[in-house]
Amino acid sequence: MSKGAIGVLAAYWPEGTARHAYVPLERVTQSCVRKPAVTSPDAVAFATGKRTLRYGEMAARLEQAVGALRASAAGATRVAVLLDDPVEEIVWTLAAMDLDLLAWTPGPRPEPAGLAAFEPDLVISDDPPEGYRVMRSSDLRKVDVALQGSERGSPGRDDPKWGTRPNLRAPIAALASGSGGEVLHSHKTLLATAISLSSFYLLEPGAQVLLLAPPGTWLGLAMLLATWYRSGTVHSAWHHHERGVTGKVDYAVEVWDGHSGLLTAPVAAGVRVGVGVVAGVSGLFDVSLRRRLARRLGAPVLTLLGSNEHGPYVASHPSWYMNGSPGIPLPNVDIRPLDPAGGRELSLGWDAVEEAELGVKSSLSPAGGELVGSWLRTHLVGHVDPTGLYFLRREVP
Repeated sequence: MSKGAIGVLAAYWPEGTARHAYVPLERVTQSCVRKPAVTSPDAVAFATGKRTLRYGEMAARLEQAVGALRASAAGATRVAVLLDDPVEEIVWTLAAMDLDLLAWTPGPRPEPAGLAAFEPDLVISDDPPEGYRVMRSSDLRKVDVALQGSERGSPGRDDPKWGTRPNLRAPIAALASGSGGEVLHSHKTLLATAISLSSFYLLEPGAQVLLLAPPGTWLGLAMLLATWYRSGTVHSAWHHHERGVTGKVDYAVEVWDGHSGLLTAPVAAGVRVGVGVVAGVSGLFDVSLRRRLARRLGAPVLTLLGSNEHGPYVASHPSWYMNGSPGIPLPNVDIRPLDPAGGRELSLGWDAVEEAELGVKSSLSPAGGELVGSWLRTHLVGHVDPTGLYFLRREVP
């Protein structure tokens, strides 16, 4: 029986976590960069092993990068961001999103076939590949010099001077699809993701999050935006040479590929994890390994079930989880039983079936997944226990 589908077991829902969270009609850059820059300009937004960037500084750099793209990227609609510096990588990706350009951030050295498949109109890189229209991150400094006082720190695209309401459903972020295509996020889906995860993980202003998953993945992008929505600090650790954080963080975030090596990186770096390690999984996982990892890390391993095609949809809550379960539905996510044979929606609820394929309906999901009716197929078969925790049993083709 599922609280998400039936709503009869509210007593089990974690205290302080909303089942549904309001998502304002505004750009993700407005909620996750500009607003924190107004309320907490001196709070640290981003920290690498070499430098820090406060919210006020990040908002100013965003405006400068937006100005550079607006001036130099006329006619471009698809932008690949291939930068080795994580600060520049994030700033330019946000600037492309802010201008409603479709941004792809695969890391500094993607496979040539992947870059060709994305078909960018513009590549932002300090080590540009041949055959593409290119901008360099140094162009940001040129625009900075040219900007006048009236341009610095401008409110951005939501300012009335733009004259039109932004298209919040326009695709602004591209992630690779397992079928070889791409899935597309909008301002609306990314902001819904930021709000839902920040609520679920009870993030507060000043929360410290160590991000080992790169922002070009569903997990890295989701947790980056969730932390910034609550004016927390993201410690960059997805580039090996940038792993300079020490001391204690609230969360460490990494993709779990079935092995322990990646998740134990925080321990090897001397980082202590306070609340838990958010381990991104896309399917079945090893329960015994999860227990061993938790003992080794000295912190709970909180699974976050999702994928590029679906976004995050089921997660272990910091105060309520079981090692054998990936968790419960995130805020603004509903799970429906589907027939594993073909994905057809079942008329019965979870209380009437022993197992079924998990179908997802979520404001966090990008465009591009496999729909059956109005439900996304996950190809994961599971069941729900009386407390609302989901358990995975097998995968279907």
